[in-house]
Amino acid sequence: MVGHTDVGKTRTSNEDCILCMPSLGVALLADGMGGHSAGEVASRTAVDTVSAILKQTTRGVSPHERLETALQAAHAIIREKAKHSVRCRGMGTTFVGALIENGYLHHAHVGDSRLYLLRDERLMAVTHDHSLLQEFIDQGFYSREEALEKVSRNILTRALGLEPNVTIDYDYLKINTGDRFLLCSDGLYDMLSDNELASLLGRTHDVEGIALDMLELANARRSKDNVSVIVIAGL
Repeated sequence: MVGHTDVGKTRTSNEDCILCMPSLGVALLADGMGGHSAGEVASRTAVDTVSAILKQTTRGVSPHERLETALQAAHAIIREKAKHSVRCRGMGTTFVGALIENGYLHHAHVGDSRLYLLRDERLMAVTHDHSLLQEFIDQGFYSREEALEKVSRNILTRALGLEPNVTIDYDYLKINTGDRFLLCSDGLYDMLSDNELASLLGRTHDVEGIALDMLELANARRSKDNVSVIVIAGL
């Protein structure tokens, strides 16, 4: 398990935040939003809160409960900080987290940061974006190609901190031998095609090299956003 984050080629600050805790089987990634560096505050608050709770709840609590409790706590703390700070007002963050336990990968997410699985050379998006663009596609208003042309990519329908209540998407899957997982922000997947992601994830060299190659390619294409990547090799 290895992660890297980069400011990208057009932003002056990095509002993404990541954390890998291989000993606990935990990978966390958040992409913050809000002016005056509030996005950085939101993403860091989310990662710090979730990691602290996951460290404290290792026994007797199901992975689903651990992730749900942690993300709801992060949501509440972000809203509380926003309430008491003018510069943090309106801040929020996407979040995607993975927790590996007993041969299963449990995941929770909100927003449009993604978890991908490469299995048998086939790339699959495990998470489903909470965005206006994705809603228009789901409701049949546009094809994916049309939506990418006509709908803003950065309007979220769910995120930590934005509304009084938030629904967290949770699921799990059994890890097969040879599986590779990718957690990433939109700064990566907006710049690389699914075929390119699959090709890079499928390389036989170490996950460190894969993560760095992904960042390098996104930056070579002048990424308009911060770029964050976490790569996890399966069993």
